[in-house]
Formats: sequence, structure tokens, C-alpha cells
Amino acid sequence: MTEPRRKRGAERTSNRGPAPIAQLRPRRVINPYPPMALLSPDQIEAIHQASMHILENFGIEVMSPRALSLFEKAGAKVDHASANVRVDRGMIDEALKTTRSGYTLTPRNPANTIHLGGNTINFTLVAGPPNVHDMERGRRAGNLRDYTDLTRLAQHFNCVHMLGNQVCAPVELPANSRHLDTYFTNLTLPTNNKNFNSIVRVT
Repeated sequence: MTEPRRKRGAERTSNRGPAPIAQLRPRRVINPYPPMALLSPDQIEAIHQASMHILENFGIEVMSPRALSLFEKAGAKVDHASANVRVDRGMIDEALKTTRSGYTLTPRNPANTIHLGGNTINFTLVAGPPNVHDMERGRRAGNLRDYTDLTRLAQHFNCVHMLGNQVCAPVELPANSRHLDTYFTNLTLPTNNKNFNSIVRVT
């Protein structure tokens, strides 16, 4: 009596397709450990002072006329002919006081809000690799088909918090407009589509 019952249960399961991959609930990931100190305080201060020296004495080239006007209104020394801006270190110090240690990105669905900064850890896909690889088709140039597969995977799995810019480069598309095709893909792909062409990884 038990064998037919097990068989009928297996048939019902196969008719529904494979069971979904088990996932943890979406959550904000907090790093309990202090950040790794790659540089000593003295080294960080040396880099800061060198940066101040460059900004004060040599300046930077700013290509935007509007940005040049904003720098000038803020008190920077602006040469409009050469588009060079020299900034006093006092201005930099005051600007740094207004920065925040963290930011919040709120998408169309507030349940998927992203917290940046502090001890929050976010996982995202890489951006711009020229090639992809899988066990079925091997290594190949990036293309829109693989781009859409990777985007669907990122949308499906809770452990991926956000997308980068072009998870692989669709090199078969015109270089001057392929970014529009990838943005369109990001915005329009359904998040519940399980019909992935293949599982691919970027290289």
C-alpha cells in the first residue's frame, strides 16, 4: 500500500516541476567585525596632505561650466579659460564635515531598501566583464542572452542585494547604445522567471 502512494506523490511533484531552491529571508547583513586597517593613521594623513597640496597649488580640470560656477560661488579659485579649479584646504575641511557615514537607496519596492556605509554588507554582481563561462557552452564573449540570465539570477536570489552596471558586456550590440539595452533589461525582466537558459559565471 505504501509503494503506490509514494509513486503518486512523486508524480504530483514532477508535474509541478522542480522544487524551488531554498533561500534565507531577505535581510540586512551586518558585519560584526571592525574594518581591516590597510593603512596606518599616519599613512592616511600623508595621503590627505598630498591631496590638499595638489588641490591648493595645482588644481584640477573641471569640464562642466555649471560645475565651474558652483566652485566659484563656493569660494574656489576658478580659471574659466583653462577650466582649472584650485580649492583651499579650509573649504575641503568644511565640506568633509557635512558628509554622512551612511546612505539609503530606496527602490520602487521599499522592502528592498539598500543601506550603504557603516557596518552594512551588500552583495552585488560585478560590472563590465567581457566574457562569461558555463559548463555547457564554455568560455565565450559576453552577450545579451547571458546578460539577461545573470540579471534574472540576481533578481531571484535574496543574497544578491543589487545589480552593478552591465553584469557582462553584450559585445554583439553597438557600443554607443548597448547600455540602453541593458538598462531596459534591468527594468523590465520579471523577477519570478525561473526559465534560465543556463547558470553562467563571469570571468
